[in-house]
Amino acid sequence: MAIPWVPSALQAQQGDGAPVISAPDDPGRMSPDAMNFATGGGASFNGFASSGSAPPMDRMPIAAMPVVVELFTSQGCSSCPPADAMIARMSDQPGILPLSFHVDYWDYLGWTDSFAQPEFTQRQEGYARASGERALYTPQLIIDGRDTAVAPGPAQVMNLIESHRIAPAMLSVQRESTADGETIELMPLSELGGPVDVLLVRFAPERQVQVTSGENRGRTITYVNVVLGLDELANWTGEQPLRMTVRPDDTSGEQYPPDTRHALLIQQELGDTELPGPILAAIPLD
Repeated sequence: MAIPWVPSALQAQQGDGAPVISAPDDPGRMSPDAMNFATGGGASFNGFASSGSAPPMDRMPIAAMPVVVELFTSQGCSSCPPADAMIARMSDQPGILPLSFHVDYWDYLGWTDSFAQPEFTQRQEGYARASGERALYTPQLIIDGRDTAVAPGPAQVMNLIESHRIAPAMLSVQRESTADGETIELMPLSELGGPVDVLLVRFAPERQVQVTSGENRGRTITYVNVVLGLDELANWTGEQPLRMTVRPDDTSGEQYPPDTRHALLIQQELGDTELPGPILAAIPLD
Protein backbone atom coordinates (compact mmCIF):
# COMPACT_ATOMS: atom_id res chain seq x y z
CA MET A 1 0.00 0.00 0.00
CA ALA A 2 1.40 3.37 -0.99
CA ILE A 3 1.54 5.87 1.85
CA PRO A 4 2.84 9.41 2.24
CA TRP A 5 6.54 10.00 2.70
CA VAL A 6 8.10 12.34 5.21
CA PRO A 7 11.71 13.47 5.71
CA SER A 8 13.28 11.72 8.69
CA ALA A 9 16.79 13.15 8.38
CA LEU A 10 18.28 16.02 6.43
CA GLN A 11 21.82 17.27 6.22
CA ALA A 12 22.97 20.16 4.05
CA GLN A 13 26.48 21.44 4.52
CA GLN A 14 26.47 25.20 4.30
CA GLY A 15 29.51 27.46 4.34
CA ASP A 16 30.37 26.95 8.00
CA GLY A 17 29.71 23.23 7.97
CA ALA A 18 26.59 23.45 10.12
CA PRO A 19 23.46 21.64 8.95
CA VAL A 20 20.94 24.28 7.92
CA ILE A 21 17.71 23.70 6.03
CA SER A 22 15.33 26.50 5.11
CA ALA A 23 11.69 26.28 4.08
CA PRO A 24 9.27 29.06 3.13
CA ASP A 25 6.08 29.77 4.95
CA ASP A 26 2.84 29.20 3.09
CA PRO A 27 3.02 31.98 0.48
CA GLY A 28 -0.73 32.45 0.57
CA ARG A 29 -3.52 31.43 -1.74
CA MET A 30 -4.63 33.23 -4.84
CA SER A 31 -8.22 34.32 -5.21
CA PRO A 32 -10.12 32.72 -8.11
CA ASP A 33 -9.64 35.76 -10.33
CA ALA A 34 -6.11 36.63 -9.19
CA MET A 35 -3.92 37.42 -12.18
CA ASN A 36 -1.60 39.94 -10.54
CA PHE A 37 0.92 37.29 -9.47
CA ALA A 38 1.47 38.11 -5.78
CA THR A 39 4.38 36.57 -3.88
CA GLY A 40 4.97 35.78 -0.25
CA GLY A 41 7.73 35.62 2.31
CA GLY A 42 9.74 32.86 3.92
CA ALA A 43 11.14 31.42 7.12
CA SER A 44 13.89 29.00 8.13
CA PHE A 45 14.36 26.18 10.57
CA ASN A 46 17.43 24.39 11.92
CA GLY A 47 18.18 21.41 14.09
CA PHE A 48 18.67 18.39 11.84
CA ALA A 49 21.45 16.27 13.24
CA SER A 50 24.38 15.07 11.16
CA SER A 51 24.72 11.33 10.93
CA GLY A 52 28.51 11.43 10.51
CA SER A 53 30.25 9.36 7.86
CA ALA A 54 27.94 7.39 5.62
CA PRO A 55 28.43 4.26 3.54
CA PRO A 56 28.69 4.64 -0.23
CA MET A 57 25.43 4.60 -2.13
CA ASP A 58 24.47 3.45 -5.59
CA ARG A 59 24.49 6.21 -8.16
CA MET A 60 21.18 6.64 -9.88
CA PRO A 61 21.77 6.51 -13.66
CA ILE A 62 20.89 9.75 -15.44
CA ALA A 63 18.69 7.78 -17.84
CA ALA A 64 16.68 6.50 -14.87
CA MET A 65 15.60 10.00 -13.89
CA PRO A 66 12.45 10.87 -15.84
CA VAL A 67 11.65 14.07 -17.67
CA VAL A 68 8.81 15.86 -15.87
CA VAL A 69 5.84 16.94 -17.98
CA GLU A 70 3.44 19.18 -16.06
CA LEU A 71 -0.02 19.66 -17.50
CA PHE A 72 -2.13 22.51 -16.14
CA THR A 73 -5.69 21.46 -16.83
CA SER A 74 -9.26 21.74 -15.60
CA GLN A 75 -12.35 19.55 -15.63
CA GLY A 76 -14.29 22.64 -16.72
CA CYS A 77 -12.12 23.41 -19.77
CA SER A 78 -13.52 22.18 -23.08
CA SER A 79 -10.07 22.45 -24.73
CA CYS A 80 -8.36 20.20 -22.18
CA PRO A 81 -9.54 16.61 -22.85
CA PRO A 82 -7.16 16.05 -25.83
CA ALA A 83 -4.21 17.14 -23.66
CA ASP A 84 -5.47 14.98 -20.79
CA ALA A 85 -5.58 12.00 -23.17
CA MET A 86 -2.05 12.72 -24.43
CA ILE A 87 -0.75 12.82 -20.86
CA ALA A 88 -2.51 9.51 -20.19
CA ARG A 89 -0.63 7.90 -23.08
CA MET A 90 2.67 9.24 -21.73
CA SER A 91 2.14 7.60 -18.35
CA ASP A 92 3.07 4.19 -19.79
CA GLN A 93 6.26 5.41 -21.43
CA PRO A 94 9.59 4.94 -19.62
CA GLY A 95 11.61 8.01 -18.81
CA ILE A 96 8.64 10.38 -18.50
CA LEU A 97 6.86 11.55 -15.36
CA PRO A 98 3.61 13.27 -16.41
CA LEU A 99 1.82 15.22 -13.68
CA SER A 100 -1.67 16.71 -13.95
CA PHE A 101 -2.09 19.95 -11.98
CA HIS A 102 -5.75 20.99 -11.86
CA VAL A 103 -6.39 24.72 -11.56
CA ASP A 104 -9.44 26.41 -10.14
CA TYR A 105 -9.95 29.56 -12.21
CA TRP A 106 -12.50 27.96 -14.57
CA ASP A 107 -14.78 26.77 -11.77
CA TYR A 108 -17.10 29.76 -12.33
CA LEU A 109 -18.12 28.31 -15.73
CA GLY A 110 -20.54 25.93 -14.03
CA TRP A 111 -18.45 22.95 -12.89
CA THR A 112 -16.15 22.85 -9.85
CA ASP A 113 -13.01 20.83 -10.53
CA SER A 114 -12.79 18.16 -7.82
CA PHE A 115 -8.98 18.01 -8.06
CA ALA A 116 -8.21 21.72 -8.26
CA GLN A 117 -6.27 23.52 -5.54
CA PRO A 118 -5.42 27.23 -5.36
CA GLU A 119 -1.78 26.24 -4.80
CA PHE A 120 -1.68 24.67 -8.26
CA THR A 121 -3.02 27.87 -9.81
CA GLN A 122 -0.31 29.68 -7.88
CA ARG A 123 2.34 27.33 -9.30
CA GLN A 124 1.18 28.09 -12.84
CA GLU A 125 1.22 31.80 -12.03
CA GLY A 126 4.82 31.41 -10.86
CA TYR A 127 5.80 29.88 -14.18
CA ALA A 128 3.99 32.70 -15.98
CA ARG A 129 5.89 35.33 -14.03
CA ALA A 130 9.18 33.56 -14.64
CA SER A 131 8.60 33.50 -18.42
CA GLY A 132 7.11 36.99 -18.67
CA GLU A 133 3.63 35.80 -19.59
CA ARG A 134 0.74 37.98 -18.42
CA ALA A 135 -2.13 35.52 -18.73
CA LEU A 136 -2.98 32.00 -17.65
CA TYR A 137 -4.53 29.39 -19.91
CA THR A 138 -5.37 25.72 -20.13
CA PRO A 139 -4.19 23.35 -21.32
CA GLN A 140 -0.57 24.30 -20.76
CA LEU A 141 2.33 21.87 -20.79
CA ILE A 142 5.65 22.68 -19.10
CA ILE A 143 8.60 20.37 -19.70
CA ASP A 144 11.11 20.03 -16.83
CA GLY A 145 10.11 23.46 -15.54
CA ARG A 146 11.63 25.19 -18.59
CA ASP A 147 9.85 24.83 -21.93
CA THR A 148 6.18 25.64 -22.28
CA ALA A 149 3.82 24.58 -25.02
CA VAL A 150 0.27 25.70 -25.81
CA ALA A 151 -1.90 22.83 -27.06
CA PRO A 152 1.03 21.09 -28.83
CA GLY A 153 0.82 17.91 -30.85
CA PRO A 154 2.42 14.65 -29.65
CA ALA A 155 5.40 15.02 -32.01
CA GLN A 156 6.26 18.49 -30.68
CA VAL A 157 5.97 17.33 -27.09
CA MET A 158 8.15 14.28 -27.69
CA ASN A 159 10.80 16.44 -29.37
CA LEU A 160 10.87 18.70 -26.30
CA ILE A 161 11.07 15.69 -24.00
CA GLU A 162 13.94 14.19 -25.98
CA SER A 163 15.89 17.45 -25.88
CA HIS A 164 15.68 17.42 -22.10
CA ARG A 165 16.53 13.74 -21.90
CA ILE A 166 19.88 14.29 -23.62
CA ALA A 167 20.72 17.60 -21.91
CA PRO A 168 23.80 17.58 -19.62
CA ALA A 169 22.98 16.70 -16.03
CA MET A 170 23.56 19.34 -13.35
CA LEU A 171 23.19 16.94 -10.43
CA SER A 172 24.49 13.55 -9.46
CA VAL A 173 21.82 11.57 -7.61
CA GLN A 174 22.67 8.64 -5.36
CA ARG A 175 20.14 6.65 -3.38
CA GLU A 176 20.07 3.69 -1.04
CA SER A 177 17.15 1.75 0.38
CA THR A 178 17.56 1.24 4.12
CA ALA A 179 15.45 0.11 7.02
CA ASP A 180 14.79 3.77 7.80
CA GLY A 181 13.62 4.66 4.28
CA GLU A 182 15.20 5.95 1.09
CA THR A 183 18.49 7.76 1.65
CA ILE A 184 19.20 10.18 -1.19
CA GLU A 185 22.29 12.29 -1.79
CA LEU A 186 22.40 15.16 -4.26
CA MET A 187 25.76 16.34 -5.56
CA PRO A 188 26.08 19.46 -7.75
CA LEU A 189 28.05 18.81 -10.93
CA SER A 190 28.29 22.49 -11.79
CA GLU A 191 27.23 25.88 -10.47
CA LEU A 192 23.48 25.71 -9.94
CA GLY A 193 23.04 29.47 -9.87
CA GLY A 194 20.89 29.80 -6.78
CA PRO A 195 18.78 27.98 -4.20
CA VAL A 196 17.06 24.71 -4.99
CA ASP A 197 13.78 23.35 -3.61
CA VAL A 198 13.32 19.68 -2.76
CA LEU A 199 9.62 19.06 -3.34
CA LEU A 200 7.51 16.03 -2.49
CA VAL A 201 4.72 15.48 -4.99
CA ARG A 202 1.84 13.13 -4.17
CA PHE A 203 -0.35 11.97 -7.03
CA ALA A 204 -3.16 9.54 -7.84
CA PRO A 205 -2.28 7.22 -10.76
CA GLU A 206 -5.71 7.33 -12.42
CA ARG A 207 -9.13 8.81 -11.84
CA GLN A 208 -12.31 8.97 -13.92
CA VAL A 209 -14.70 11.90 -13.61
CA GLN A 210 -18.25 12.18 -14.93
CA VAL A 211 -18.83 15.85 -15.66
CA THR A 212 -22.51 16.77 -15.43
CA SER A 213 -22.41 20.52 -16.05
CA GLY A 214 -20.24 23.22 -17.53
CA GLU A 215 -18.32 23.08 -20.82
CA ASN A 216 -17.64 19.32 -20.61
CA ARG A 217 -21.18 18.40 -19.59
CA GLY A 218 -22.01 14.76 -20.36
CA ARG A 219 -18.40 13.62 -20.74
CA THR A 220 -16.51 11.01 -18.73
CA ILE A 221 -12.83 11.99 -18.64
CA THR A 222 -9.89 9.87 -17.50
CA TYR A 223 -7.09 11.68 -15.71
CA VAL A 224 -3.70 10.18 -14.85
CA ASN A 225 -1.09 11.16 -12.28
CA VAL A 226 -3.45 13.66 -10.70
CA VAL A 227 -1.45 15.78 -8.26
CA LEU A 228 -2.96 15.70 -4.78
CA GLY A 229 -0.29 17.66 -2.92
CA LEU A 230 3.04 19.40 -3.42
CA ASP A 231 5.14 20.11 -0.31
CA GLU A 232 8.60 21.55 0.19
CA LEU A 233 10.88 19.26 2.19
CA ALA A 234 14.02 21.38 2.03
CA ASN A 235 15.55 24.48 0.52
CA TRP A 236 19.16 23.82 -0.50
CA THR A 237 21.90 26.24 -1.45
CA GLY A 238 23.26 23.81 -4.05
CA GLU A 239 26.82 24.60 -2.99
CA GLN A 240 27.57 21.38 -1.11
CA PRO A 241 26.10 17.85 -1.16
CA LEU A 242 22.68 17.38 0.38
CA ARG A 243 21.79 14.08 2.02
CA MET A 244 18.26 13.30 3.14
CA THR A 245 16.25 10.27 4.17
CA VAL A 246 12.57 9.98 3.39
CA ARG A 247 10.50 7.29 5.01
CA PRO A 248 6.91 6.09 4.82
CA ASP A 249 4.52 7.82 7.17
CA ASP A 250 1.66 5.93 8.78
CA THR A 251 -0.85 8.74 8.34
CA SER A 252 -3.74 8.24 5.96
CA GLY A 253 -7.00 9.90 5.05
CA GLU A 254 -9.28 11.01 2.27
CA GLN A 255 -6.73 13.51 0.94
CA TYR A 256 -4.16 10.79 0.22
CA PRO A 257 -5.91 7.48 -0.58
CA PRO A 258 -4.10 4.10 -0.47
CA ASP A 259 -3.02 4.18 -4.13
CA THR A 260 -1.25 7.53 -3.77
CA ARG A 261 2.19 7.59 -5.39
CA HIS A 262 5.16 9.82 -4.59
CA ALA A 263 8.17 11.45 -6.21
CA LEU A 264 10.78 14.06 -5.34
CA LEU A 265 11.26 17.06 -7.63
CA ILE A 266 14.56 18.89 -7.34
CA GLN A 267 13.70 22.34 -8.70
CA GLN A 268 15.73 25.51 -8.98
CA GLU A 269 14.37 28.80 -7.63
CA LEU A 270 14.69 31.84 -9.84
CA GLY A 271 16.14 35.02 -8.38
CA ASP A 272 14.96 36.44 -5.06
CA THR A 273 11.28 35.92 -5.85
CA GLU A 274 11.20 32.13 -5.32
CA LEU A 275 9.62 31.51 -8.72
CA PRO A 276 9.74 27.94 -10.05
CA GLY A 277 12.63 27.32 -12.40
CA PRO A 278 14.23 24.33 -14.12
CA ILE A 279 13.60 20.89 -12.64
CA LEU A 280 17.08 19.45 -12.18
CA ALA A 281 16.03 15.91 -11.25
CA ALA A 282 12.95 13.82 -10.55
CA ILE A 283 13.15 10.80 -8.25
CA PRO A 284 10.20 8.38 -8.11
CA LEU A 285 9.82 6.90 -4.62
CA ASP A 286 7.37 4.07 -5.35
